[in-house]
Amino acid sequence: MAGNRWRFELFSVDFALGAVLFALVSAYAFGAFGAELGFSEHLLIASKTNQALAFIAGGLFAFGSMLLLSATALLGLSFAYSIATGSALLVLAAFQFAGFRALFIVAAVISALLAIVFGCIGARSGEATLPAVSLPVMVLVRKSASGQIIKQTRAVGGMRGSSKGIIVSILSGLALGAMVSPFDTSVFGQFGLGTFSGVVVFFLGALSATIVLSFLLINAPIHGGPIGMKTYFRGTVSQHILGLVGGGLCAAGVLLLTLLNAYPNELRPDELWFWAAGLGAGLLAIALGLSKWHELSGASGSTMRSLIIGALFLLVAIGAFALAMDRTPPSPIALLDHTQFPG
Repeated sequence: MAGNRWRFELFSVDFALGAVLFALVSAYAFGAFGAELGFSEHLLIASKTNQALAFIAGGLFAFGSMLLLSATALLGLSFAYSIATGSALLVLAAFQFAGFRALFIVAAVISALLAIVFGCIGARSGEATLPAVSLPVMVLVRKSASGQIIKQTRAVGGMRGSSKGIIVSILSGLALGAMVSPFDTSVFGQFGLGTFSGVVVFFLGALSATIVLSFLLINAPIHGGPIGMKTYFRGTVSQHILGLVGGGLCAAGVLLLTLLNAYPNELRPDELWFWAAGLGAGLLAIALGLSKWHELSGASGSTMRSLIIGALFLLVAIGAFALAMDRTPPSPIALLDHTQFPG
């Protein structure tokens, strides 16, 4: 919505600022409700290790989300989120494999791999219709016999835009999947930060990493030419507001999921719904890419089929992983032997 002329490196700065502002306001407004310790007290008693883990997790989040925005500029929402969500699922499954319902974990891994494969096939086959795909060009300047300057452009060797977008999407998902474990440890571990303090430190880490990464990427961009940091201050009010609102929405989602995770087991929803809601954002992004932004309106039928098949495998992967994480014990009736019933 911020427009093609507003680079993701600049959008990310407002995004991180909006997330920090929302986290701080929420912490001071609601951080002490229903708890013995408030936001400031949690910060004082939390171990330095947990504070560092939350900060590092925020840095991983910033790295992953900026790469995801870059992949979206290269491939569009549909393919970028399909590949990135599948990659994130692989990392989450690797952390959770040592235990509960391994069969569902294996099913999730296989489905996630297939989702990535079909997403890559679709991105490669639909390269001509993708948003920012282009090969590097070289401008050749020479003079004619009459002394006139002649300029010619030709494509030169380099990584195809779709290939670059695929690599960036995979790296994005790996970073976003890897940040979950240190964040959980920093919030819920011994001498943990607690929900509100953990979210604040998390997004402070994200803001710090975003500033550094934005400075690097505007000078050595993944796509497009270098731009000066002064470009940030030339953005319109609406472009800055969209970034702030986006960051606030993201922080609200992270805070709500973290609050649900902090509930006692008897009050919290099943893990199945918890993980399905968190990972289902990828499917929502795919749907928005197709319906609101019409990203594949000019693509071939095979490209659309690859995306749909990949999205279906992603749906199966999310469902299998959510079932694997569901710790709900079976009902007492299911535990009874069927021979105890008449007939």
